Amino acid sequence: MVKAIESYDEFKSLIAGSEPVVVDYWATWCGPCKMISPHFAKLEAKFPGVKFVKVDIEEQEDIAKEVGIKAMPTFIAYKDGKPIDTVTGAVPAKLNALLEKVAK
Repeated sequence: MVKAIESYDEFKSLIAGSEPVVVDYWATWCGPCKMISPHFAKLEAKFPGVKFVKVDIEEQEDIAKEVGIKAMPTFIAYKDGKPIDTVTGAVPAKLNALLEKVAK
């Protein structure tokens, strides 16, 4: 199961590492988020060198504001504390392409 980020500090320390991290920004009321969530979770086993985490934008408003989330779901890949790529929307092919790119 994909780990839910529980604090701003946890988020900052997680994305600061040299290992790529892909964050799923979502909300409980977002239908497309619920639709793509199982696909995102399945990809975790396929890409062992990438950390997968989720941020509920309503529970972690500080994180959502800092990264400028305007639509859900949004997937952002980070490495060394910086965003390296973003996919917006519940499109499995785009999410797969993002992971192929960051897993190299």
